[in-house]
Amino acid sequence: MLRLRRENALLSPHRTRRRDEDSHERQIITEAPNVMWAIYGTQVATVRTRKVWLFAVAEHWNAEFLGWHVTNRGTRCEATQALAMAVRQQYGHLGRDAARGVQQRHDHGSCVMAEDFQTRIRAWGTAPSSAFVGQPETNGVIERFFRTRKEQIVSGRLFQTSDKLRHPVRDFLARYNAEWLSEENGSLSPNARHSQHERYVHAYDRITEPSVQKNRGRSRPMVTVVS
Repeated sequence: MLRLRRENALLSPHRTRRRDEDSHERQIITEAPNVMWAIYGTQVATVRTRKVWLFAVAEHWNAEFLGWHVTNRGTRCEATQALAMAVRQQYGHLGRDAARGVQQRHDHGSCVMAEDFQTRIRAWGTAPSSAFVGQPETNGVIERFFRTRKEQIVSGRLFQTSDKLRHPVRDFLARYNAEWLSEENGSLSPNARHSQHERYVHAYDRITEPSVQKNRGRSRPMVTVVS
């Protein structure tokens, strides 16, 4: 009976919430790198400092982790540190418009919705892209990673302080990018997918360069007339 009432939207509005089926395109994997990143923060319990925060930034294209930060406070300034690592790693500097064109996916947490954080990401040229309320799947790339991270380095372990957590996180992220095989990446690791993409881009450039050089001196395109 409960199933039938749910399927026909007959439950109390306090039991379920109807949503627009066309609220998003149900596609969060991009077709190229540096189109959309995701940032997320979660807490990890420790013995001496109670709960500490872990912020991380992920690439939506190949699920590669670009930046992270372990801290005792979960503020807008600490979240910015993880994003700064990602921008510096990908573009080599933190100047104005350094990451222009990248969309920054995040949830509605206070640290990422703060005016200071939004001002900073816009200064780096990234555009904020909020996940849909009540639909965590729109931030699913980094949500899935944090589940994996919890299974691999948190569950069943006790950390005394944030420093004791920082080293396992650093080692796991390096191993994840280099070795973690993903179905979305064609059973390749994030680093391997990135290397494969670079080879394709270089090969395409070599193929198209001769034709570009050949056509550079033409004043107008050639037209073939078929009689």
